[in-house]
Amino acid sequence: MPFTIGIQGDAGSTNEKACKFFARKYQWKNFEIRYLITTENVLRALENNKISYGTFAWKSSRNGLVEETQKAIKKYQFEKIDEVVLPSDHVLLANSKIDSEKVVHIFSHPQALEEHKSFLEKHFAKFSLHEEIDTAFAAKKLSQNEYPQNSLVLAPKSCAKIYGLKIFLENIPTNKGYETTIYLVKK
Repeated sequence: MPFTIGIQGDAGSTNEKACKFFARKYQWKNFEIRYLITTENVLRALENNKISYGTFAWKSSRNGLVEETQKAIKKYQFEKIDEVVLPSDHVLLANSKIDSEKVVHIFSHPQALEEHKSFLEKHFAKFSLHEEIDTAFAAKKLSQNEYPQNSLVLAPKSCAKIYGLKIFLENIPTNKGYETTIYLVKK
């Protein structure tokens, strides 16, 4: 019988990478991933015995503690089992042509937007940042045409293939030194 790991994020997220890392480390073979998108959903599912383990982002190297996680952990009991620090491989993804003369809408998790804001300010003359609950979830929504024309998503590179998106910009200099600490937890 497979056990389940609930993750903060969607397919292609850094949490999915962390989940697969932990599975290799502990030699887990028969498990399934539940994409629960938020830390709150992960901890609620853990408390209600809907999952066996959970992963969520604890902090990033430059912006510190992840705000949504800090809010959620006040409501639930859990035991930290392990952690991994993963480097960022964020890219800008598009599903259509981008007109740099117009305002470019950029969607991503608040932590990623803040981490890359200085680069975005230098790269785009006119842009608007929009917070989304997860980087990979934003990529999924872009692939489903849920954002306005002239929109980009800041997400892990793996999301391009998963969601059939084009890499608009790959070499984002603010990826250097940007790492995320992910926790593995149980009830």
